[in-house]
Amino acid sequence: MKWIKKGQIFDPKSRFEWMNAYAQVPTILELNGCLRIYFTCRPKPDENGNMISLISYIEVEHENPKNISYISDKQVLPLGNIGTFDEFGLHPTNFIIKGDEIWFYYQGWTREYSVPYHTSLGLAISKDNGKSFKKYSEGPIFGRNINDPLLTNGFFVYPHDDQFVLFYASCSEWFKTEDGKTEPIYHLKSAVSKDGLNWITNSIELIDKKYSKESAGRPMVLKINGMYHMWFCFRDVESFRGKVDGAYRIGYAYSHNLIDWIRKDELSGIELSETGWDSEMMAYPFVQKINEKYYMFYNGNDFGKHGFGYAELEITN
Repeated sequence: MKWIKKGQIFDPKSRFEWMNAYAQVPTILELNGCLRIYFTCRPKPDENGNMISLISYIEVEHENPKNISYISDKQVLPLGNIGTFDEFGLHPTNFIIKGDEIWFYYQGWTREYSVPYHTSLGLAISKDNGKSFKKYSEGPIFGRNINDPLLTNGFFVYPHDDQFVLFYASCSEWFKTEDGKTEPIYHLKSAVSKDGLNWITNSIELIDKKYSKESAGRPMVLKINGMYHMWFCFRDVESFRGKVDGAYRIGYAYSHNLIDWIRKDELSGIELSETGWDSEMMAYPFVQKINEKYYMFYNGNDFGKHGFGYAELEITN
């Protein structure tokens, strides 16, 4: 399995007042021949250095996603009210078609006092074929719970048989680095649901760790040729900014049953570029089958500050 890099698609720099930089967690929705890529962007920080994140999208050609046909000049969802889980930020997660509705799972975040932030899973629903989305509730549909007491993050909802499987990152510890920052240590987990709203959790970690203090996130699951494949991103908790060995990379695991996973990062099929926008890190992968081809959309250097690009899967027998 090998990914052939096709290059950068979109750089959000100074597009609008509310889209100054970053186009993180690219997330795909196909609509009537239209390929939309949703992402989270940021305006400039305020005078105290605080920032917010907002969701927008672009539309691209199916056969050549580097050809952008439309850049939305609007935000998809409003920030939450004061005190809510999505008061300061919104990140796209993934979409599920349910009858005549499109369910948009998204991640909300808010600021904390003793740690930098807290994130949870929200839901918005479209009843007009993706023209608009309305939040399902003011509160999250998944967050801290008895098995995940600190933080849940990086969600992906996967329909399977007559239920839904939620893959996500669970924080096991907040770690104080040598430079005084507080960073989460994540491991990947799953939960199940009959309705996509109410979830049964467990305490099982899905994959082994590469680093003793590792943060793994945004698991993305797809079934190809009878096998379940998971791509995710991972990093060291201390040395991960800039061109260092511990910066974000794309990891890989496979499973026959969605429960037992074997981690094989060496089979991820994608590595850093020698130079350019993804030469220091790669993060937040999203894999989608489009017209018999498989594409991976992902962020590069600086956690997606300079946008996202894509690669095409070369399948060999």
